[in-house]
Amino acid sequence: MPKKKRRRSGKRQDGGASRSGGASRSGGASRSGGASRSGGASRSDGGSRIRDARTTGAGALRPADELPSIDGIVRTVLKGGRELLGVDDPLDAEHWASQMLGIFYKAPAPLDARMELERSLPAAIVSGAEDMRNEAGLAILTALAAVTDDQLGARAAADRMRKRGVPQPRWAGEIGRPERLGCWTAVDPFGDQVGYYLTFRYPGLPQHLLMALYDENLGGIIKDAVVAPLKDDARVPEMLYTDPDVEVREADPAEAAAHIAAAIATGDVFIGNDWTSDFFDNRALVLARTRLFPQVELPESLPPDDDEQEALIKAFLASPLAPPGKETLPIVDQCVMSRCFFGDGDPLRWSPIVVELFLCEYLPRKATLSFAQIRAVPDVLKAWVRFALTRRGLEERLIAETEEAVDRYAPEFRRAMTDQESFGPAKSLANAMRADGVELTDEQAVADWIAAFNDRPEEERARLLGPLPGIDD
Repeated sequence: MPKKKRRRSGKRQDGGASRSGGASRSGGASRSGGASRSGGASRSDGGSRIRDARTTGAGALRPADELPSIDGIVRTVLKGGRELLGVDDPLDAEHWASQMLGIFYKAPAPLDARMELERSLPAAIVSGAEDMRNEAGLAILTALAAVTDDQLGARAAADRMRKRGVPQPRWAGEIGRPERLGCWTAVDPFGDQVGYYLTFRYPGLPQHLLMALYDENLGGIIKDAVVAPLKDDARVPEMLYTDPDVEVREADPAEAAAHIAAAIATGDVFIGNDWTSDFFDNRALVLARTRLFPQVELPESLPPDDDEQEALIKAFLASPLAPPGKETLPIVDQCVMSRCFFGDGDPLRWSPIVVELFLCEYLPRKATLSFAQIRAVPDVLKAWVRFALTRRGLEERLIAETEEAVDRYAPEFRRAMTDQESFGPAKSLANAMRADGVELTDEQAVADWIAAFNDRPEEERARLLGPLPGIDD
């Protein structure tokens, strides 16, 4: 199995860290997503007669240091949109519009400039396309309307142009309304990722595949997405059976669409995360496909309540797996708390990546442990992992793989636990209060200390807390 790469904290729009650790440095190959790269589906630009929207001028935005003017971007987009007149396949037109919108989603710019770009640019493109008063402008509007929920007003603008007698592109009658075919999911054995696979077809054209890769450890987002034509003889289930550990099954397409849309909405609150370039390109098109299905209300997933958590901890402590010693209970309490309140809510779901996030990010940032507890963490965590994954019914080799991750990341964990730069602000404050003799259960004493702390010079507060997460770093 290809190793998944190291994760680092993603940032939310509010500046906080992601709930379960954040973004990987390079997004290693996944069990549940690998099938999306098989020979059955071409890349999102494969076979298209239209140039990639990223290469028509506006695409230079993503790696650029400074944003060009809104007017300049609009002119470039409208010029590139003339290529839509040479398109026969409506999927190609959808790809162009989706890629164009993806260029300006989470653009590499200061947050205020990025938000202004996302707010102003699409509407300016719609207005500029309508002002063209020709077939190219109508083609741009028709393609945009197909991949948006029309908050931009693209559909209304296109209707006005049609009423004025502007000729429509040849694909206008079909775009955005493909036939819905099959749906499958591929779930890795640890529950880290779910691959959603849906197929569609335009009349007289090859079927095309939508793949959306959900990643729980990145905060519950869709990290990768592809919409691509399939070979005529491609059978999706056979494409997905590339790893015996991955569970592939048919799924309800409306429910899958609801999960995809919800996860994309979750990703929208992050300032940065481990999205692939394909996700940016296909985000709008994927959302458009999810809107083809009836809305489904997803069940709310809640963590075990306090009594259930306590019963689980007691069951572990009573088992032969629990190491003796007073350090075990507080460590197991951290294991359960990290999964219930900073993960997906399941204290029994552990994997090599979850182990890494727990050891190298959660504990250093949030937990204050004694030296004896720090020494005991690897042994207690391995015992808890075996207890939890045995209850989940995982095979021995998968349990052993997760235990090996504890040994692999233990040295980094020990370094991080004594490195103040790894501490989160809350942990740094709590440690400072303890050093000043403040009892953390005394609400008034804590409030008085915080008030006095806020009166300190900014430089003194910064020395204590370290650099806080910023928007542009």
